[in-house]
Amino acid sequence: MRWSPPFILAWRRARTTFPSRARLALRDALAAALASMLAWVIAQQLWGHPKPAFAVVTAVICLAPGLPSHLKQARSLLIGCTLGIVIGDLLWQLPEQHLLLRMSLGAFLSILLGAIIGPAPVVPIQAGVSVILVLVLGPSMAGGARLLDVTVGAAVGLIFSQVLLTSNPIKDMGRAASIFLKQLANGLDLTLKACQQQKADAAETALGQLSLAHESLAALRAAVGQAHSSRRWSLRGRLNAERLAFVTRRYDRHAVRVYATALLLAESLNRATVHTGIAPPTAVADYCRWLTRACMDLANQPTVVALKADDPLATLDDGPSPPTPEPVLQPEWLLVQDNAVQLERALRALIGSRDA
Repeated sequence: MRWSPPFILAWRRARTTFPSRARLALRDALAAALASMLAWVIAQQLWGHPKPAFAVVTAVICLAPGLPSHLKQARSLLIGCTLGIVIGDLLWQLPEQHLLLRMSLGAFLSILLGAIIGPAPVVPIQAGVSVILVLVLGPSMAGGARLLDVTVGAAVGLIFSQVLLTSNPIKDMGRAASIFLKQLANGLDLTLKACQQQKADAAETALGQLSLAHESLAALRAAVGQAHSSRRWSLRGRLNAERLAFVTRRYDRHAVRVYATALLLAESLNRATVHTGIAPPTAVADYCRWLTRACMDLANQPTVVALKADDPLATLDDGPSPPTPEPVLQPEWLLVQDNAVQLERALRALIGSRDA
């Protein structure tokens, strides 16, 4: 059975992005699992609560994958819980027969005040949830006792996010950049082979494969954003603030440039093949093939970005020698060659080459 291109692209997208997503979430998932056990034991020993479920829930919320700042999450969660419990205790004094009125009024006030006090969504969410729990379960079960459990869970979450199992933002960015460059190389290679064989359907599929690199670019930019926020919100980030500032600026500027020029190159290559009715000239094909190898080589190098002036730079091999005499190219192939030159310059700018 032959799969249509959308199914093929969906399968390739899942196969390509699943390992990277699992790898990025693995550390946080492991930290949340260990922190939940520790929070349970500490809350039992400190407060004597037989089943401190709220301590476990808080630790998991603080260490959830994908958060830009675990410290900010813990702080916002404590603010929201405290606000909701205070409002719930005040509304508990109203007559018991008006439970629905108390709940609706409490949800309104807690969410409104939570949104005013803290811009993070978790503040009004936790404030509203805390009010409802207090009014339904009572202050003895969801009031001060819950706040003690939440404090333990947040403290354990901070220990794991700031001291134990902390991420290395520079390595995270390097890993994301490697995946991004490999997908660019695969997409360019498929596009070039399809154009050399003059297969229009295969070329369109190859362009779709290249467009998958946009997800890797988004993952790279997310890693850059997390690294930028870690300069303020994590202990390791504050210790390496200067290095992180340099690396995040370079990745943020030039990764998008590399993706855009690679996409322009692939589209112009496909368009020139269709308009001229011939395969890419040897000089153009050799140049594109070298760019494909360059992307793959950079993806396999340990450091794509030079952190300091005396650090060894990632390198690109020498490009193919121009044929002698140089052939006269048609305007369509001149545009392809110009886009290839722009991609080479973008790659050199990404790695911090002083020749860029």
